[in-house]
Amino acid sequence: MAQPTEPHHGSIDNALDHLEDEVKALEGVTRWGPWLRWSALVLVLAGIIAAVVWMVASPPPTTSARMSYIPSAAEPIEVSEPRGVALKEPPARFAWESVTGRLQYVVRVYVKGTSVPVVERVVTTPSLELTPEERARIPHGETYVWTVIAQGKDGATIGAGEATFKVR
Repeated sequence: MAQPTEPHHGSIDNALDHLEDEVKALEGVTRWGPWLRWSALVLVLAGIIAAVVWMVASPPPTTSARMSYIPSAAEPIEVSEPRGVALKEPPARFAWESVTGRLQYVVRVYVKGTSVPVVERVVTTPSLELTPEERARIPHGETYVWTVIAQGKDGATIGAGEATFKVR
């Protein structure tokens, strides 16, 4: 029968010494642990607060392709040209139905999905002839929305219409 062997204390002692060295090394790291945890917490909270402030304080986006260009409460104006066409050149003329009781019409041309008009003009007749300078502001390769708003003598909107066109 074999005699049980005594455990080799040298290797256990070495392992314990090594473990003790590792623990001491980790203690140096963990000394910063609470500070790092608090710093991370502060940064996360600051990020959340900044996101909430940004969402509340930011204006709504105005670059949506589905944005409204005319007041919804206005009576519709039938627009006739250009309307839903693809053109080789920027249009020279815009036309729409006349509105009784209007003082003036405000005509605007936008690149679809933007909020700043590339052309804006006030006229008193139910059509608009663009100048060469205005036509130059309507580049090829874009889809445009154009609007006409009829304003009464008090400046209130009494009618509005819109149509799209594309310049190839």
